Amino acid sequence: MKVRNYGDVVDRILAALRKSDHLTCWHQASSASSSYPLFCLRWTAQQKSSPLFYVSAGIHGDEPAGVACAVRLIEMLADHDKHNPFPFNKYNWLISPCDNPYGYERDIRENATGLDLNRMFETPTQCPETAFIAESLQRKQSAHVEKLNNNIIEEKAIIELALDLHEDSDSDGFYLWERRTSQCLPIGNMIVKSVAGLCPINQDPLIENHRNENGVITLLDKVTTKGWTRGRYLAEQLNTRCLILETPTQLDWEIRIAAQLTAVQTAIKHAGSCKK
Repeated sequence: MKVRNYGDVVDRILAALRKSDHLTCWHQASSASSSYPLFCLRWTAQQKSSPLFYVSAGIHGDEPAGVACAVRLIEMLADHDKHNPFPFNKYNWLISPCDNPYGYERDIRENATGLDLNRMFETPTQCPETAFIAESLQRKQSAHVEKLNNNIIEEKAIIELALDLHEDSDSDGFYLWERRTSQCLPIGNMIVKSVAGLCPINQDPLIENHRNENGVITLLDKVTTKGWTRGRYLAEQLNTRCLILETPTQLDWEIRIAAQLTAVQTAIKHAGSCKK
């Protein structure tokens, strides 16, 4: 039974695309298992050399606040001259706002064929939704050609940091997974500190059998215990650092969206400090 309308998400995406030439539909396809359109949007900053950040949401359909945060970020970029206190528009963005529309409408974790999409990235082509995600990301890894002073230059677009927006129905507070190499300095604690003013932080010593330190679970190097998640795919296949943000679904809707957006803002402010 449907409890949400993905058409509302699509309408907001299309409305945002009409507002700014800096916002484009980078990649679009339809899921083979349904008629739902899948979107990956690109925001191009005035300074094309600005860092590129990747935001994804809704791979689990029963985690809707991440979708709402991603769509709100898209709208804030499209309306950046009006009411944005934080300069999101100064950065380049790749945004995949809802990767599991079927599950999103029905408030279920899985897709139409009953698969947990966030365990399918060892071979992402086996599912239309994960194939779409991989295709979107692989496009950013391929060289693009640009003409400068009559010279043809090639450069590779590198994702500075990936942010995967999730929720947890079993948690009583916010927490995050920080997937990084041992040479990369952590920023998870700064993000948790920024969110603490909005909602509780999960202080359980263990979450899914992983050590939780004040809301931060660190996955160093090639940790495989959670299977082939998007975070692992980003880390191992694309050499991209990743933060998985988790808000508790028991909290107020607007608080969860605000917590996600605050975490994204803090992450991009400190992303440069991740480098050794």
